[in-house]
Amino acid sequence: MSLILRVDIDKPYGTSNIIKRIASKLVENYWFPIFDSFGYLRHVEKFISFCNSQNIHGIFYHRQCTAPNKKIKDILIQSGHKIGFHAENTINIDSFSNELSCFKTKTNLQNIESFTKHGSGMLRLGKHHYPVYEPEKYLEWSLKLGIGFYFGNGTCKSGEDLLAQNNFSANMFWIEREYRNPGFFELQKLLDVAKDNDVVVLIHPCNYCSSKVVSDDFKQLVKLSKDQNISWKII
Repeated sequence: MSLILRVDIDKPYGTSNIIKRIASKLVENYWFPIFDSFGYLRHVEKFISFCNSQNIHGIFYHRQCTAPNKKIKDILIQSGHKIGFHAENTINIDSFSNELSCFKTKTNLQNIESFTKHGSGMLRLGKHHYPVYEPEKYLEWSLKLGIGFYFGNGTCKSGEDLLAQNNFSANMFWIEREYRNPGFFELQKLLDVAKDNDVVVLIHPCNYCSSKVVSDDFKQLVKLSKDQNISWKII
């Protein structure tokens, strides 16, 4: 079977140094103007370049503050990736619908196929972020609004946790090690499940570009998947 790549675009300028962290936070919280020349989504472009070199396609979920500019949008679409919405203001269906509508207008993309939730319920991650995580509610909105909700934000304790139910994967295998359960930590355990099932891998480009551990783990996963003839696919 296959690995499915989910990419969450959380930071406008990445987190590779203190200046970029501050700039990202200002854009997140106060809608500061975007400056492409300062490196807006450059970390995402770097991650896309690696994926393209390996013929791996994914779904890239953008927040309002990380909406793809024309350059990133064109690269994603022309390379065969998909663009999704990473929702923050999920107090109710109206707030979510309004945020989604603004995202569509901002990106000039009217056919957003699916969305994910920013955050897993434990922390408020920005001024506009509603932290409560309610996947059952999002599944209802998905049906009412006709937009897919394929992926939850759970972590897996076993291979069984990774299996989708009714086309919904509640749990991810996170490339970032701090979100992996000690009992299901090794990349090979993920690959063993992927030999017979479709399973979802989650990564954040800001961490791929700022952490050698994260980038090395992802590159190692790609290498091992090729060695073991496990493909990557896009939903």
